[in-house]
Amino acid sequence: MFARQNLGRAAARIPAVMRSRRLPARLWRPVAFSAAVVAAGVVALPQSALGATAVPGVTFTSLTLLNGWGDYSSATAAPAISVISGVVYFKGALSTSSSNTNLVAFVLPPGFRPSKYVDVPVDMCDSARGELNIAPSGVTQVISAGATTDATCFTSLDGVSFSQSTTGYTALKLQPGWTEFGSLYRKAAARVIGGVVHLAGAIQTKGTGPAAFTLPAAFRPATNVNVLVNVCTGSIGRLNITPKGVVTVHSQEGWWAIKCGVSLDGATYVLSSASFTALTLKNGWANAPGLAKAAVRNYAGIVRFRGAIKTGGSNTEPFLLPAAFRPAKDVYVPVDLCNGDTGRLNIQPDGTVAVQALNGFAAAACLTSLDGAWFAR
Repeated sequence: MFARQNLGRAAARIPAVMRSRRLPARLWRPVAFSAAVVAAGVVALPQSALGATAVPGVTFTSLTLLNGWGDYSSATAAPAISVISGVVYFKGALSTSSSNTNLVAFVLPPGFRPSKYVDVPVDMCDSARGELNIAPSGVTQVISAGATTDATCFTSLDGVSFSQSTTGYTALKLQPGWTEFGSLYRKAAARVIGGVVHLAGAIQTKGTGPAAFTLPAAFRPATNVNVLVNVCTGSIGRLNITPKGVVTVHSQEGWWAIKCGVSLDGATYVLSSASFTALTLKNGWANAPGLAKAAVRNYAGIVRFRGAIKTGGSNTEPFLLPAAFRPAKDVYVPVDLCNGDTGRLNIQPDGTVAVQALNGFAAAACLTSLDGAWFAR
């Protein structure tokens, strides 16, 4: 996002947990989608969807990958998108040759494009930090916070979403010292859809105060939540949101990354545990004190998590997903860890869930936030 900063240090890595599948280069070709195909991926859910029993079908539309980018492997879903109530949801994973320097992986069809630029966080190879930079034209670049090979090796689209526009959203009043990022990005705003708060827009500061805004009462969570956000050029930050609505911004990268710019696009959290199923923790994992208990729900094929967990042990598997919530293929979902560190949930079709961390397991053991984490079955 915004401008790349060279800190003169190598990107931190953990031992590989996946192997890159190298794909033959593809020639660039125009993206052609019929209106019927685009419409098939658009679904409107009512505000009362949280407690609904009849679940409408949601169709995902395949993405046409460009410039040598291809599906990651048969173990992960092919890249695809859907629109639900004005929010674009992604699924799948992609990769390309390590020598490929073309960052444009695909162009979103007209029915799925944002009204202005958006930057959303994604999981990359070995839990590395990255982003999708999506233009109003639909041109989508895959950008790594570290080495380009973090992106080319593996980029997961699971858990990635953005609002197409802020029509119907409530504008957020920024604290003194904070400003909207600029005319190319949307202004900070929020909306509740089916009990889920969706944030949008981009902000920046020249000051030193982490408190960016206070949410109106209708958007405040019952307990503290921590959700991932994108900051400068693929780096990851965190929003800490209190029950009083106070929102502070943090980043393990340092304050420079926050001053560079903070994207709110793709940040979500749920307001209550209504219709959620409690998760049974195992292997020494427990619910984090003072935060929501770990829970999950499946609505319209979107499996969404809530709560925060921790452990004093070394076992990376905190729970087994019940059958109704399991993905058809492997998914990799980015999550917030202790002190704003970066990690992910690796979720397998048999329900096995493992927490993986960029900078060592201690950050995951200290705190793993499930708030804002989701995937499409």
